[in-house]
Amino acid sequence: MKADFISREVNTVSMTMEITPEEFENALNKVYKENKHRFNVPGFRRGKAPRKIIENNYGSGVFVEEAINEVFNENYPTALDELGYEPVDHPDIDLGDQDIKSGSGILFNIKFLTSPEVKVEDYKGVKVTVPAAEVTEADIESQLQSYAQRNARLITVEREARLGDTVILDYKGFDYEGEQFEGGTAENYKLKLGSNEFIPSFEDQLIGAEPGEERTIEVRFPDDYPAEKLASELVKFECKIHEVKEEELPPIDDDLAKECSEFDTLDEWKEDLKGKLAENKKQQTENRVKNEVVQQIYEDTIVDIPEVMIEHEIDMLLRQFDQQLGYSGMTLQKYIEETQTEMSEFREQIRDEAEKKVKTRLIIEAIADKEGFTASEEDIEEELKNMGVQYGVNAERMREIVGEDIKYIKKDICAKKALTFLAENAEVEETDFSVSPAEEA
Repeated sequence: MKADFISREVNTVSMTMEITPEEFENALNKVYKENKHRFNVPGFRRGKAPRKIIENNYGSGVFVEEAINEVFNENYPTALDELGYEPVDHPDIDLGDQDIKSGSGILFNIKFLTSPEVKVEDYKGVKVTVPAAEVTEADIESQLQSYAQRNARLITVEREARLGDTVILDYKGFDYEGEQFEGGTAENYKLKLGSNEFIPSFEDQLIGAEPGEERTIEVRFPDDYPAEKLASELVKFECKIHEVKEEELPPIDDDLAKECSEFDTLDEWKEDLKGKLAENKKQQTENRVKNEVVQQIYEDTIVDIPEVMIEHEIDMLLRQFDQQLGYSGMTLQKYIEETQTEMSEFREQIRDEAEKKVKTRLIIEAIADKEGFTASEEDIEEELKNMGVQYGVNAERMREIVGEDIKYIKKDICAKKALTFLAENAEVEETDFSVSPAEEA
């Protein structure tokens, strides 16, 4: 096989791949051996007729088309490796008017779309500003309070319910015609006021209720409520409050330290929490630096992305979303039906996200290539170990599962190295401004 590069116009590459007569003959023999059992030839048991006999009976070209596919599929990946290209879609193949038969070679004229050439400049020394990673006493106290909150106990109180209290109640839901609706009834239900567990205003109207009190409240279901019969409807709930309970937090002391940690004293526990918080803040800062640097490079870089790459990314996002829905017993198709959205419309809604993911990936890969990052065997082994932990297998088995997709793992490793490189070469300024919990997440 001989591969030759012809030209590249934007993202379309033209090449030729020449197959020798010997290579094509080998492909014909392989196809014959795999398919000879399909032919019934008089005088021969099925699968025992020689190739020439089958060709005489069924035509000289009986194996040619499959042999062409065989020889193409076998040699095309090698040709691409030799030329250093990776297609992003199926190739267009032109055989012209060649008379392809046993004893002849083949010249494949091939065109395919490839990843765009990305020119990244000024990616070193990008200036970013991030929150200071210092751990404060307030940070430690906040952690201790969260542990105390998780270990709080509910005690019954004889007073009116307040925001944050838990009420034990019965309730029955009725529509405005007075008909009790399905799913709107419960007994001895435990509800924390302010948890937003119920539809808007339900919990608010229970604030001030006392043990033993019966109270009727009115609420309107949201427009997008899953049960169509109740969506946008104004309904009534008849409620009876049995108990009001408030949270009693345990004292933050040595006993709590023993309960929630491996330490015997509060001081030891605080020191451990400080170290863990420092490590978490360091990691958050590093991630924020990476994100900020990539965002700036993203905005300064123009990439001509083939539409097919965006479509493939949309397909990937849809598969991931379908998998996530599966955890709650839902499917993507069911979701589309219930939200009354056309699939084409839903695809369009996530197009911007898909395009951003593709462009970001291409930029990071371009930087990795420019800096000459590679994935060593040690890097690959470590990555396979980490992946194996998730699937409960060892690195060797994970390598078997991954198979030819190991090339994507190598790309991921190089991308991680590029991100670390960008962060290490950024000009980072720390400030005292705070970040929201959502930003930290």
